Amino acid sequence: MSKKILLVDDEKNILRALYRLFAGSGYHVSMAESGTEALEILRCSEIDLMLTDIRMPGMDGFQLLQEVKSRYPSVIRLVLSGQYDEQSIKKFQHNCLAKLNFIKPWNNQEVLQIVENIFRVEDTLKSKRLLEAINKVDYLPSPNNIYQKFSYLVEHNAGLKDIAAVIEKDPATAAKVLQVANSAFFRLKTGSIQQAVSYLGLDNIKTILINCSFFNELDVSQNSLLRRDLNTLWTHAVMTNQILHVLHQRVLDKIIPETGAMAGLLHDIGKILLLSKYTGEYTKVAKSVSARAGLFYYYEEMEFLEKTHAELGGYLLDWWELPYSMIEAALFHHCPADESITDKTLVALVHIADIFSWYIMFRGELQEIDSRVYEILGITRERCEKLLLEIAGAYE
Repeated sequence: MSKKILLVDDEKNILRALYRLFAGSGYHVSMAESGTEALEILRCSEIDLMLTDIRMPGMDGFQLLQEVKSRYPSVIRLVLSGQYDEQSIKKFQHNCLAKLNFIKPWNNQEVLQIVENIFRVEDTLKSKRLLEAINKVDYLPSPNNIYQKFSYLVEHNAGLKDIAAVIEKDPATAAKVLQVANSAFFRLKTGSIQQAVSYLGLDNIKTILINCSFFNELDVSQNSLLRRDLNTLWTHAVMTNQILHVLHQRVLDKIIPETGAMAGLLHDIGKILLLSKYTGEYTKVAKSVSARAGLFYYYEEMEFLEKTHAELGGYLLDWWELPYSMIEAALFHHCPADESITDKTLVALVHIADIFSWYIMFRGELQEIDSRVYEILGITRERCEKLLLEIAGAYE
């Protein structure tokens, strides 16, 4: 069955151009010239994806996205914006109102390809095999009270002092925020949560808190193996994110965008879901692994069930409605050249950072890097290996 797309823009010529683009590619297309009209179409029809302009008279795109997220959360939401909508774009990104943003004027083939990729990823995340695994989980973890209070304060433009005070109330969360801020390559060197929040930025703090809420909810008091492995996975996540920032700066000569700034921290979140919801199966495997080399492959793969941690992680981040680039990083960091990937550069860098991190932690054999990432990033294998030696040296 063809996917159903809703286009929303107050300019008729733009609507007509987009209609020709999508209808000519086999999609069932509806059009609306206002947010109010769009909501009426959504009320009467099953829509798979909505592409909306931001600046519209009456109900603007931001208000429309809020309504659609609340009333029709299964609808994929994308934005079409002008070149100078930077503040609006940050606003909907911070509130997880849309997966991606297209800039006017757009490239037809690029837009079509990205929409096809998004539909392909959504189908993967809703596949029968994965949903059967998800349905066997008694509940999916949700962000805790600290995260919810943080989000409320940010939404109401609270000051950094009030935001920091909420984080400080939970010592475990505060410690992890400081660990990220003070880690190698960030090098803030502070014991102040307020300073860490100011330095890292609200979007990065948001991602750290959502990750912490998952780690902190697990009871490790009676399971030394679980405590060991959670500490290892947290260290790996932090280190992977540090290396990701370094690689992005060194390879691309620019700072990583906010939407992908914490992709390394969350790329293995599916492993935490496996440990927390399949603890019995996990413990049996953990007890059987003793050699250091065996531990490396155990941590890297951690596939003691038929479900892959990458698919489970992608599903969880999608369910939490985190930025699409982070969902892709979790889902594809072991297969960085998959044709479904939209942000190939970020996924390729996470792939390398993940491998570098395990190598530095275990000092064992370097896992094979997918050779296709060299072409994606425009670097040679020799340059990559040189970067590994430089980064590894920083941890000695």
